[in-house]
Amino acid sequence: MKKTFIYLIITILTILMLLVLAGCSSSKSYTFTVETGDNIEIQLNTTDGYDISSDLPFTISKDGNTLSQGTFIKMNYYDEYINAVNNDSLAKVIDTGSTNDIEYLFYSYNNSEYNYIIKVKNSNTGILLGNPNSQEEAEKCFSLLTFSIEE
Repeated sequence: MKKTFIYLIITILTILMLLVLAGCSSSKSYTFTVETGDNIEIQLNTTDGYDISSDLPFTISKDGNTLSQGTFIKMNYYDEYINAVNNDSLAKVIDTGSTNDIEYLFYSYNNSEYNYIIKVKNSNTGILLGNPNSQEEAEKCFSLLTFSIEE
C-alpha cells in the first residue's frame, strides 16, 4: 500500500513537470545599432524551431530555410514606402496596426510578396520585413517578433 502511494506521488509529480516543461518557450534577440543612431532590439520566439540571424539583412528561418528578411530604414523613408504602397495598383494592403512599440502596414505585392513596413515608436528607425513565400508564413514570422528601442 505504501509503495503504491509513493508511485502515485512520483507519477503525479512527473506529469506536473511535463506540463510545466511543455509550456516553456524560448527566444533569441539581437540589438542592432543602425545608421539612424538608434539601438533596436529584435526578439524572436524560437519555441517552434524558428531562428533569427545577427547579420544584415537579418533573416528569420526554420529548419535552415529562410522565410523572411528584414532591413532597417530611416524614418523619412517610412512615409515614402507607405505612400508607394497606397499608390501602386499591384500592391494590396492586408492589415495595419499598432502596439505599444510599433506601427505597421502589411501588404502583398502582385500576390507574390508579403511585406511589412514597420515604424519603431520613439525612434528614428523603420524596418522592412519581406517574405516571398506566403501570406500565412509572413504573418507567422511577424507574430513571433517583438521590437523595442534600447536607451
